[in-house]
Amino acid sequence: MKRTRSGRFLVLEGLDGAGTTTQADRLASWLRARGRRALVTAEPSRGPVGVLIRQVLAGRVGGGAGGAFDPASLALLFAADRRDHLASEVEPLLARGFDVVSDRFTLSSLAYQAVALSGRRSLGSRRSPMGWVQELNRLARAPDVTIFLQVSPEAALARRRAASAGRDLFEVPAFQRRVARAYAEALRLVRAAGERVVVVDGGGSVEAVAAAVSRAAAALI
Repeated sequence: MKRTRSGRFLVLEGLDGAGTTTQADRLASWLRARGRRALVTAEPSRGPVGVLIRQVLAGRVGGGAGGAFDPASLALLFAADRRDHLASEVEPLLARGFDVVSDRFTLSSLAYQAVALSGRRSLGSRRSPMGWVQELNRLARAPDVTIFLQVSPEAALARRRAASAGRDLFEVPAFQRRVARAYAEALRLVRAAGERVVVVDGGGSVEAVAAAVSRAAAALI
């Protein structure tokens, strides 16, 4: 009996507007053109927890008693969605030999949730906000490679505004600048843990960025 080859787990990361969605689709197409089976997924996922997270981010669901949604609770939801996403979709596909390309994963939580939690002292831990978020996600497997699209906060936000009139909870210029700094810290953190990360200049044309992303993936497959 022929043994099924395990697939690769590739993640695209970056600020909102960095081009992760476009490049995830491009990367999957590049993989298929080379005879590999590849599927694209995203976080928040399409599962029940992911749907709730999207509603919170869009401002359609608030906290109890009509207040704002608690950022620590949102971080917990992201961790729960990630575990469900892995168990129900990502890991079964990898076991069947599919390459899985994810538009965002744990690195986004380390950056976005750490900034949202900054200054809060009610986490029940001596860890920093980023360390606390990392602990929440300790059961999440490491990607085979994380490809980070480096784009300035100003350029990323301009792209988002040009693409859509809608805004989510995190699309505020000052917040995005803080997230960019948090991403730099998160990259150092996951690299120190032995994860494979490739930083790609995301400021070029779609085609130029796609070529750089495919070169990063080629080293893996």
